[in-house]
Amino acid sequence: MIGPGHPRAPAKLTTMAFPLLHRLPVSARLPLAMVGIVLVTALGSTQISTRSLSAQVEAQLERIGQIYLDGMAASLMPSVLNQDAAGIDRALDEALRMHQGVEERRLFLLDGGAVTARADRDSVGHAELPALARKQARGYFLDADDGSYWIWRPLTDVADQRTAAVGSFTVVANLDVSGYVDERRALWRRVVVFDLSFGVICAIVGLLLVRRLLRPIDMLTRHLQQGEEAALQPMAEHHVPAGDRETLQLVRAYNRMAAATREREAMLTFMAKQEREAVLGRLTATLAHEVRNPLTGVITAIETLRKFGDREEVRAEALDFMERGMRALTDVTDATLATHRSAVQGSRFGPQDLVDIRRLVAPKARRAGVELQVTSDLEGPLPLAGGEVRQILLNLLLNAVEASPAGGRVRLHCAVTGTHLRLEISDEGGGLPEDLADSLERGVEPRENAGLGVAVTVRLLQRLQGRVAVDARTGQGTRIVLDLPLDAPATELETAP
Repeated sequence: MIGPGHPRAPAKLTTMAFPLLHRLPVSARLPLAMVGIVLVTALGSTQISTRSLSAQVEAQLERIGQIYLDGMAASLMPSVLNQDAAGIDRALDEALRMHQGVEERRLFLLDGGAVTARADRDSVGHAELPALARKQARGYFLDADDGSYWIWRPLTDVADQRTAAVGSFTVVANLDVSGYVDERRALWRRVVVFDLSFGVICAIVGLLLVRRLLRPIDMLTRHLQQGEEAALQPMAEHHVPAGDRETLQLVRAYNRMAAATREREAMLTFMAKQEREAVLGRLTATLAHEVRNPLTGVITAIETLRKFGDREEVRAEALDFMERGMRALTDVTDATLATHRSAVQGSRFGPQDLVDIRRLVAPKARRAGVELQVTSDLEGPLPLAGGEVRQILLNLLLNAVEASPAGGRVRLHCAVTGTHLRLEISDEGGGLPEDLADSLERGVEPRENAGLGVAVTVRLLQRLQGRVAVDARTGQGTRIVLDLPLDAPATELETAP
């Protein structure tokens, strides 16, 4: 039951009764709501009107019935007073034969609730007297199914010397009102048809009107949806109907937001450019410092060779010094390229990339005395950017080789698991620092002094939408598991150092 104790029941009832209403657009819901209101109002008002009219007609029927009973009582009174049964029957029969405005079906004369005399029209057949007429002294009711009107009352209400003689007699009339009943039903059907037609017309007019009123809102919605793929574009104010101030204010607010968004994006682009230039300046200074020292050593070794090249021990020492200097330059160059080298467009990661990675990492592993193991179950190219995956693996493997002690082992295993490429890298070093492991797992670039390799790896993983799990234990090595989704659209990142 819905009542004061259930304040939320109407909303639940509406949701249950109209489960599809909330899925329709606003331009359809508003006309439907308006049609519902019109139909409820029209049906309610017409029902009230027809009921009021019916009550008036029934009151009129009651007055007509009372007038008819007056005439019947006048014709029956002499025969009843004289106790003339034949005269009573004649009076009832004459009443059935003679009619102009009101057509009766049956007439009864009761004495103490028992039928003393009756007359039935041949065309309607025999029918029982309603039990209500036997119990009540006077009354009336409309039998809509039968199309007849029953009315009864005592034979006389006049307090005179005849009252005692006829006080127990009741006259009952069953009048034919089928025409009125049929007309009332036809009227109800016409009212329903009119209400439905009027509601449909209101729905069509309301749909056209609401669509016209909501046209600026629809255009604003499309502009907002287009903003997901491109920059927000301003909306022309001439699309707003004249005089619609609220919609005009909404469009102007959107235009201000679009302008502010473009300004913010331009400011962010400018700030990113400034940041790149500042970082590039710092990087240039760092490279100048890092390159100058090895070059100075190489030049010194060359000069030594020119002066003392005939000595074997000096020659060997100079060559070793030059080799170390050139390797230092190689390390600086590799770090710089890993940071700024653009990805190869269109290449896909496959077994050949693993062969190339092994060739690049193997020399450093041999010099460090570290065993490098690369295993894979890849059978062909995968829908992954080969350049990005190669850079990630190179950075992680080089770091793993550098972290592993002589005699240690670095492993790389590649496998396809469902819709992901899984890369597992493990080493036997001292364990990845906690802050770097946290940066990889959360996809957040580490602090500035953490090195270039981890920062580049984080950015590439963000681009590939990859997930990272790190298991690092102090003195027991590190295990890094990468899950890269196949066919995932690469996220565009700003160029960063």
